Amino acid sequence: MKKISRVSTIISAIMLLTYIIVLISIWSRIPDTVPTHFNAAGVADSYGSKRNLVFEPVLAAFLLFLSLMERIPAIWNFPVVVTEENRERLYKIAMIMMGGIKVLVTALLIDVGVSSLVEGYPIWPMYMMLGVMIILIIVSTVQMVRAK
Repeated sequence: MKKISRVSTIISAIMLLTYIIVLISIWSRIPDTVPTHFNAAGVADSYGSKRNLVFEPVLAAFLLFLSLMERIPAIWNFPVVVTEENRERLYKIAMIMMGGIKVLVTALLIDVGVSSLVEGYPIWPMYMMLGVMIILIIVSTVQMVRAK
């Protein structure tokens, strides 16, 4: 289980560091005003300072810090009662789900930042990541209920 957590944390950290490096390297070329909000069709409907672009990596770094919660599975909530017989199965399912969510949320935050930088950036990657996240949560919950 620790391997799952480690791999998802490493993937998320690499994605985040890459985004930060790119952001730093192009900072001087970013206009002072950038889109800060998009409607459901992906059209910018609000604008703000380029300093707002710092929000996504800070939030993603905070979420990676929350990875420490993975080390204390006894405090997690499960849809079934955790017993000695099902504990390992439930923890493994939860670790896979949390690792996937960690990577997807990091990617989603980066996607939000990139959409503010690239004019005409498509909206479908965000919807795809949200859909995969919802499917992951549903499948994991069903697996946990069946593992009881």
